[in-house]
Amino acid sequence: MHGTSTPQVREHGITLVELLVAMIVLGVVTTLLLVSWTSLQKSYAHSVKSNNARAEARDAMARMSREIRDAQPAAITSPPSSPFTQAGPYEVTFYSAFNSSGVRADGSGMGALRLTRIYLDTSGGAAQKRIVWQRDTNDSGSFDGADRTIVLARDVVNSSVPSVGSPTPVFTYGYRDASGEYQATTSVPSADLGTIVSVHIHLIVDANLVRAPAPADLQTTVLPRNAPQR
Repeated sequence: MHGTSTPQVREHGITLVELLVAMIVLGVVTTLLLVSWTSLQKSYAHSVKSNNARAEARDAMARMSREIRDAQPAAITSPPSSPFTQAGPYEVTFYSAFNSSGVRADGSGMGALRLTRIYLDTSGGAAQKRIVWQRDTNDSGSFDGADRTIVLARDVVNSSVPSVGSPTPVFTYGYRDASGEYQATTSVPSADLGTIVSVHIHLIVDANLVRAPAPADLQTTVLPRNAPQR
């Protein structure tokens, strides 16, 4: 009598090797996703920073243009004196009653005239500088720590940096020399301040110098209303 054999049932499952391979593949895919997500986040952050810097620079240009356009002489003289007391490539100083009471729509009217300056802050070693506005609010006749100070723009790279190539003046002045000829210069001698007829403002901003330099170049020319026209 022959005995009957019981059929064997083969069990199916995942081997240790298959599990390890699956974990490795999952790890690689997860790593790729994380790297891509991080890269997108950084790209978005740089774009936002760059856009904010450009918007701030545009606002600074508008503010500087209005103030310089409405600059006024400190006193009424004959012939008219200049509203400017200093005119250099990275700083301009003038008397202003901007946003003060008593100033008429055409920019005339003495109002509360105060010495005002707009300059490129070159302190520190960073390539990105600041455009600073300062007003002699305590009427000391000079600028000190007690005066009102506002940062108009950051990430200004007019100084020599890789994305610009060479120093670029913030201010260039149009004036008339002794013979009456129109000249353009970045620094007007004190004796010729009364002949300034225009101020050209040039701002170069770049918030992403290290990662992806993409400077924004902003320029405008201002004709001061109260500058002597000689």
